[in-house]
Amino acid sequence: MNLDDLLTLNVYVVLMTFARVGAAFAFMPGIGAKVVPARARLVFAFWVAVVVSPLAGPLIPGQPADAPTLFVHLSYELTVGAFFGLFGQVMMAALQTAGSIIAYSSSMANAFSGDALSGAQSAVTGNLITQIGMVLIFTTGLDHLMIQAVFESYSLFPPGGILPVGDMSEFFARALNESFVIAMKISAPFLIVAIVLQVALGLLNKLMPQLPVFFVAMPIQIGMGFVMLTLALPTMMMVFLEYYENGLESFINP
Repeated sequence: MNLDDLLTLNVYVVLMTFARVGAAFAFMPGIGAKVVPARARLVFAFWVAVVVSPLAGPLIPGQPADAPTLFVHLSYELTVGAFFGLFGQVMMAALQTAGSIIAYSSSMANAFSGDALSGAQSAVTGNLITQIGMVLIFTTGLDHLMIQAVFESYSLFPPGGILPVGDMSEFFARALNESFVIAMKISAPFLIVAIVLQVALGLLNKLMPQLPVFFVAMPIQIGMGFVMLTLALPTMMMVFLEYYENGLESFINP
């Protein structure tokens, strides 16, 4: 093999690696946030691809001779990368869903704020715990686990293979279900307190029909929501971090 062939092979390997890593980073929590400039995201993904390409090179098939085959291989890598990045978003959605449930159960559903990660308007409690969760992910080193999981995906989805659409759909459906279950577990204390409070206010309304229950209940619900959030937030974050770590380890240790 001469120098020209070696350079062409290395560029092709880096290109295929960059397709998977770049697609994953485009949707990955934190790295794929709206506040991160697209150029910075692409540069970071490119250098990660350069570092990973020597290890992934033996798994990547040789450069195809025709353009349609190259397009198929490139589409395969982009799909796998996007699948992994969206899986991270599904796990992060558990915090946003839990925050919305907390907002509705604490009479704060009308308090909206801009989400720095997605750029959308959502409940202030959801944005709060989502941003806390994102900070904890980078603080505890789970961001390194995300990059490792991207590399380990080459053993689950070998380049040039057949895309397991059925298995990917089933996995994604199960991930959505688990994300909602975790959201319910995180917000369970607020739901229990809200149900007890509503029952107590209903009994109070029966005993004192002249009492304006709506005006009395809202300050109590908001105050108890803040108290519960202060007490339960550490445990909520521990439950989420364990769930997030287990989700990434499913790629590393399948």
